[in-house]
Amino acid sequence: MTPAEAKLQGMLKAAGLIKKASYRPGEVQRILGISERTFHYLISRYEPGENGQPKNPNSLDSYKMGHHRVWYHELVSFIDRNQTYERNNTDDRQLGLF
Repeated sequence: MTPAEAKLQGMLKAAGLIKKASYRPGEVQRILGISERTFHYLISRYEPGENGQPKNPNSLDSYKMGHHRVWYHELVSFIDRNQTYERNNTDDRQLGLF
């Protein structure tokens, strides 16, 4: 189990949800602790890149069956991308501000 998947498992437990193939918008909002507006913002920003990763790491891939749904593995990738993105893209000069 990757660190991102372990974190998602904890988030699922905190939201009172079980692991399943995909999640409805309200469930994703509870898992990530975001509003409906933020959820729609994240899915509207998704655009696949040439390497298979999204062009914007702070976006969610979804599919639609009456309403948007987000795959479990996409939530794991989202958590991993955002942890890695922030860690790998900090400006060294930022530390001097503290």
